[in-house]
Amino acid sequence: MSTPRTCIRLGLTLAISMVLAACATPPTKPPPTPAVVTAIPVVQVPKIAPAATPEPANEPWAGIVASYVMNDCADSPLIRANAAMYTRSPARFEQLLKQSLPLIIYVHGQLQDAGIPGEFSMLPMLESSYNAAEPSRRNDPAGMWQLMPRTARLHGVTVNRQYDGRLDPVASTQAAIKMLTALNQRFEDWRLTDMAYNAGPYAVLGALRDHPELGSGAIPAIPVSHTTRTHLARLMALSCILRQPEQFHVQLPKPSRADELATIKVPAGTRLKDAAEMAELSEAELRAFNPGYISSRVPSDSPRTLLLPTGAAESLAAALTVGASEPVAQVSTREQNAGPSNSLPLPEEPTPPQNTAAPPTPTQQRHRVRKGDTLWSIARHYHVSVKDLKRWNHLRDDDVRPGEKLRVNG
Repeated sequence: MSTPRTCIRLGLTLAISMVLAACATPPTKPPPTPAVVTAIPVVQVPKIAPAATPEPANEPWAGIVASYVMNDCADSPLIRANAAMYTRSPARFEQLLKQSLPLIIYVHGQLQDAGIPGEFSMLPMLESSYNAAEPSRRNDPAGMWQLMPRTARLHGVTVNRQYDGRLDPVASTQAAIKMLTALNQRFEDWRLTDMAYNAGPYAVLGALRDHPELGSGAIPAIPVSHTTRTHLARLMALSCILRQPEQFHVQLPKPSRADELATIKVPAGTRLKDAAEMAELSEAELRAFNPGYISSRVPSDSPRTLLLPTGAAESLAAALTVGASEPVAQVSTREQNAGPSNSLPLPEEPTPPQNTAAPPTPTQQRHRVRKGDTLWSIARHYHVSVKDLKRWNHLRDDDVRPGEKLRVNG
C-alpha cells in the first residue's frame, strides 16, 4: 500500500515543479516591427529685412529734440507747472500733435535750414495750437505765428482783402524765421529771443538796461511781465514733453508719407477750385492748407505758392505742365529762406499808418491795463507808438499797473 502512495506523491511533486518552472520562464517576445521614418519638410523662415532708416521728414521728433539749445526741464517750477497743464489730458494733447503733424514737420524743416533751434518748432503750438487759419479781430495778430499786420508787412508779407500772408503757412513761416533770426542777432540768447518775440524787442532791451545779469535760472531773471515769462516757460515746457514723453504719459504720433507737405508755384489767376481738381483734392482740403488765399483765385501780388501733401503737389504740377511748352510749376519740399543776415529788419515800435489824405479827427479811448499788459502790447493793439502812449499819459518810464487807465488817441 505504501509503495503506490509514494509513487503518486512523487508524481504530483514532479508535476507541480514543472508547472512552477514553466511560470518562471519569461515569455518569448515577438521580433520588433521595423520603424517607419517619415521625413519632415524643413520650412525656411523668411529673413526680416532691417527697417530702412527713416528720413528726417518722417521722424520729426528726434530731429526736433536733437537741435534743442535750452535744456532746462526740471530747473523751473513754472516750466514744470506748464508741462503738467499741457498734459493734463494726455489723449487730448496727443490728438493735437497728430492733427498738427504735417505743419510741425514742415515748420521744423524750415527752421532747421535756417539754423533755428528745435524748441521753436513748438512756437506755433504755443501761439495758436498750430491753427494756420487763426483769424484777426480788429487788426489783432493772426495766423499760426500770430503776426501783427505791420510786423508781417515789415518782413515782406502781403496783407490785403484777397490774400493775407499771415494765414499762409509758407509766407508766415518765412517771416517768423526772419524775425527770430534778427532778434537772436540782437540778443544772442534764444531765451531772450523768445521773450522779445512775445513782448517786443524794446521791452527786453529796457529790462536788460537796468538788469544786465540774466541770473542762473532757466528763465532769465530780468524785469519783464509775467505774461512774457510764462510765454518762455510754456515754450520750454512743450520742448520738455517732446524730450521725455513717457514721463508725461504721452505717446508721440508716428508720421506717415501722407503727412509730408510740399510747395508748388502756380500761375497768377489760377482758380483754387481748378487747382484742387488737378491736385485730386477737394477745394476745402486745398483751402485748409492754404487759408491765406481768401478769394477764389490766386492773386498776382501774392507769392502764388500753394502748400499741399506731396502727392497732391506732384499731381498738380503734372497737370499744369501738360500742354505747356515748358514747366509752369515746380514742386519743392523746402522753401528758400533768407538765413542769418545782418540786414534783416527788427520789428519796430508800432506807429500810426502813413496817409497822404487829410488826417481824420483823432478819437480818444481809454484802455484799462490788465494783468500781463505792457506798453508795447498796448501800443501794438491800438497801432500807436510807445512814445506817444507815454506822452499822452505823462509817463516817465515803461511801468504800468493792472487797473490803471491809459488815454489812447487814435
